[in-house]
Amino acid sequence: MYLQTSRTGPACIRMRPSPAAQYFAVQNLIRPWEVEYLVAEVPWWEITRGHSFAVEVADWLRERLSYGVLNYIPDPEARGTTDFWCSPSATMLNGGGDCEDLAILAVSLLRAGGVDAFVVTGRVWTDHGFQGHAWVEGWDPSGFFMIEATSGELLRRRPRFYRAQLLLGPDVFRLAA
Repeated sequence: MYLQTSRTGPACIRMRPSPAAQYFAVQNLIRPWEVEYLVAEVPWWEITRGHSFAVEVADWLRERLSYGVLNYIPDPEARGTTDFWCSPSATMLNGGGDCEDLAILAVSLLRAGGVDAFVVTGRVWTDHGFQGHAWVEGWDPSGFFMIEATSGELLRRRPRFYRAQLLLGPDVFRLAA
């Protein structure tokens, strides 16, 4: 593993993909303080019944992806032996990132807004078979939610073609259900 910059500035971690390396990356890269300026404090009496901050984050991500403010940017080719995971500030400075980078950005936003959310790693079925992938899962007043990191789509149930393996968050490392 290689941490490219300090814990306080934009950072990317280069690693060989493994559960331990992914846990290390999440501990160092989920940074709500880097995106808290995007989250406005609203008095509780102004929040409408049924309000979901997860919906707001999903809409924010989807809008930026659809307008090209953020883009899906695959990791440099390393024949599957090296993975790069980036902090929210690095992802925003780069104009996007891959699924892990976008998931870390979304989880950081959700946590800045007080919502429990986690990076989930696993596999998703595509036209080419199962591929490694990362997305966001958490709970809000409406219950379980999943945000597809590469599109911003919010779902209230994990689709069958998603196979979760690890649930990762600050001080959380467990096999996903």
